[in-house]
Amino acid sequence: MTSRGRRDVPGVMRCMLALLVTRLHLKAFGFGRSVARARRMGGRGPAFTAAADGVAERTAHRVAVAGAFFPGRAVCLEQSLALYVLLRRRGVRAELRLGVVPSPFHAHAWVEVDGVPVNEDAETVARFLPMPAMPA
Repeated sequence: MTSRGRRDVPGVMRCMLALLVTRLHLKAFGFGRSVARARRMGGRGPAFTAAADGVAERTAHRVAVAGAFFPGRAVCLEQSLALYVLLRRRGVRAELRLGVVPSPFHAHAWVEVDGVPVNEDAETVARFLPMPAMPA
């Protein structure tokens, strides 16, 4: 693809905008409707694996940078939903994952590509009991 193709990594400002839209949608409509919206928005384009060209990792890094400067900081759910949409819109076969620690209760969200977390390290993800994958 050209340098301006669909697989381009979004800039930090685009990631910040994705975080803002995600936060507003979560606050206005809640978790279930926000996840459904993310799935609809991310369902475009042919799917491919981004492991070879690093699109997923570079996009995750930019979302993390945007999240660090986001007013009030963006939590894992906001960052993961935004990253999921950004990757899926670029054709990356990304999956939104949720996990819990039962006692004391703690929940976490992350995105995986080919079963590998891209916005979280494997050690952190291993501490959580993954919830069943949500249907697309």
